[in-house]
This record gives sequence, C-alpha cells and structure tokens, in this order.
Amino acid sequence: MITFDSIRSGSGSPGFAGAVRGIAVVAGAALLLAGCGKSPGPASSAPVASAKPAASAPASAPAELPVSAPATASTTAQSQAAAQAKAKLANMSVPDLLSAARAAYAQHRLVAPAGDNAMEYYEAVLAREPTNQVAKDALRETFPFGVPDVEKAISQNNFAEANREIAVLSKADPTNYTLTLLRSKLDAQQKLQARQQQEAQQKAQRAAQLAAAQQAAATKVAAEKEAAAKLVAQQQAATAARPAAAPKREAAPPPPKPAGITRGAQVVKAASADYPIEAARNQTSGYAVVEFTVTATGAVTGAHVISSSPRRVFDQAAMHAVEHSEFKPALKDGEPVSTVLQRRVDFKFGG
Repeated sequence: MITFDSIRSGSGSPGFAGAVRGIAVVAGAALLLAGCGKSPGPASSAPVASAKPAASAPASAPAELPVSAPATASTTAQSQAAAQAKAKLANMSVPDLLSAARAAYAQHRLVAPAGDNAMEYYEAVLAREPTNQVAKDALRETFPFGVPDVEKAISQNNFAEANREIAVLSKADPTNYTLTLLRSKLDAQQKLQARQQQEAQQKAQRAAQLAAAQQAAATKVAAEKEAAAKLVAQQQAATAARPAAAPKREAAPPPPKPAGITRGAQVVKAASADYPIEAARNQTSGYAVVEFTVTATGAVTGAHVISSSPRRVFDQAAMHAVEHSEFKPALKDGEPVSTVLQRRVDFKFGG
C-alpha cells in the first residue's frame, strides 16, 4: 500500500509533487476497490467484506499498532486454541480469512498465537489464491511489525515459539535480511542460556565438593580430640587404681640434669601443593595461610586455613600440602613437645 507520507518529491517542484500525489491517490483507490471486491474491471476472485477504517487490514497501514493485550490463558489452553484455529483454516473462505486477518491485526495478533494471527491468515489466503494482491500487500506491510514479537520471545528464552514465529515470517518474505538477524539473535541467546546453565551446575558442584571437604576436616579434628580425651581418662584411671606405695625413706635428691636443647618444630620435608584445576584454568594466583599442630611425635593435626586470597580457592590444596609434610617436633629442655605453627602456601600461576 502506498501512503501519502511515503512519497517524496526528488525535484522539489510543486507540480511534480502534485503529480506524484495524484498517482498515489489513484493507486490507493484501485487497491481499496480491489480489497472490497468492487474493482471497475472483472470481479475480484477474493471479495473482501467491508470494514470500518479503524479495523482495516494493513493494506492501509495505520501509523501505530494497538498495544497487545496481556495473555490470560494458560499454556495448555493456548495450545488447544491454536489447534482449533488451525483446523478452522481449512473450512474458511477467502473473505472469511481476510476478515479474520483484519481482526487479528487490530488486536495486535500479528504472528501469535499459533494458527490465529494475521500473518497466518494472509498466508492461508495466498495458499488458495497466489495472486491475491490484498494478502500480498498486507504481508509485506505486517512483516516489520511482527519482528518485535519474535525478539520478545527470544529475550524470554521461549525458543520454540521464536522458531515458530520466524517460520511464519519466512513464509511471507523468505529473502528478507531481517530473518538472518533474528536467527542469529536466537542462536546467540540459546548458546548464552546453555553457558549460564553449565556455569550454574559447575558452581553448585564446586560448592558441594568444598562443603564435603570441610565436613571431612571437621570430622577428623573431632575424632582426634575425642581420642586424646579418652587417652587422658585412661591414664587418670590407671593412676587412681595403683596401690599406695609404702613410705620410703627420703632419698637424697638426684643431681640436677643438665639443661637440654629447646627449639621449635623443624620441617624435614615440605610437600608441594597441587595447583587447583579451576584456578589454573582461570590463571588465578593467590595464597592460603594454614594453622596446624605438630605433636610430640612429629605428626600434623588440626590443619585449618585462617586466611586466604582469593577466599576458598586454594584452601584445600594448601591444607593437603601441610598435612603431607614431615616435621621434627619442637624440643623443650631436650624433650619433644607439641607446638602450633602457621605456614603460608603461595600459588603463582606461571611462576
């Protein structure tokens, strides 16, 4: 449909502009008569029922489309309605299809719902009458107004509906470059959603692994504390069960022992820390400070992280390295004793 606003004079001449407007008026009148089945020539093979201008088909395209009404039916009800609407197409005449298309356009049902939208009605007309000019013009003019509906479906991750609407548009104008852009947007949005889902799954898996490791470490510490408490209780019970010794004559106090060596715990063999796979993949560097106890026998117990950066990224690797290191116990006057140490484990990517 050629509208007056779409005509521009290239020469700037008022006479030329008037002539162009006159041609547009004649062309518009001819299309209007053809749409209403009142052409001065042979009768139209697809007469169109008359309608008020406000509800006319896009052959006289309005400046603005009506605002679409919010959906109120459930997904199941929409699917049933779509199936019923498609079944009706086979029994509808061309005038009925054109009337239904105008009504759908007025209600902003351009490409949805399936089987009950303006473009599918017009496409049904062309399936019966490939030369129907009213349907051709309407499809051409409706095409750009249907594109936002497709983009909305894509942004809402409703990929099945977006594919269906793109298919409807491609029937109207299969070579339109807009279809390429829409398909590219749809593909990009699908890949984005897949990537987000994968990242969410990986994050949940890492959180579960960290929680399990922390629980295992806490269980180990609790078991060690319980074992130490039982040992103390057994020693106290054994001491209480001993019979009282007969008083002995005071013996001369033994000569004082020479003072032994006093020193802190010493590292015999420091285990290297394994670089976390995720940190290596992200090229992340950092550190973790581990606090632990070196017992009188040289065993490492109670290892836990007191500070780290980034948080929790290197905790497990640092504790594992400390627990698998070998130490000499601290000495006090030559006797081995337990002592608490701190060790900083650094992780430098590529260093």
